[in-house]
Amino acid sequence: MARELHGGRLLRLIAVFKLVKALALFASLVTVLNLVRHQDPSVLTWALRLHVDPDNRYLREVLAAIFNLDARHLSLVAVGTGLYAVLYSVEGHGLWFEQAWAEYLAIVATAGFIPIECYEILGRVSINKVMLLALN
Repeated sequence: MARELHGGRLLRLIAVFKLVKALALFASLVTVLNLVRHQDPSVLTWALRLHVDPDNRYLREVLAAIFNLDARHLSLVAVGTGLYAVLYSVEGHGLWFEQAWAEYLAIVATAGFIPIECYEILGRVSINKVMLLALN
């Protein structure tokens, strides 16, 4: 009985994590689409709107990548982000209600990235990539 309670709590914790990731993905999808719809290529303008440092190298790279997408690639990014958000929502909902199918779905969805991570490690080995694979 104690193990069952502990397992239920762990599933709920994972479910909350999945649901938070889903919300973050939905929010990022809305933000990216909003940024691109009002396409002002000035990094400074968007940095000020987002209240971040305009000299931030990562911000410049992300905004440059977003603004350099054509409509087809932007659609693919939007669809991919939306699908992952839906996947995490379904997983989180199923795990919250302790459904066995949700546990299998979480395992398969997580394990699906292992070949990609192995490919990346083979391309250029780094300790961070190896640690991420081990965590996965």
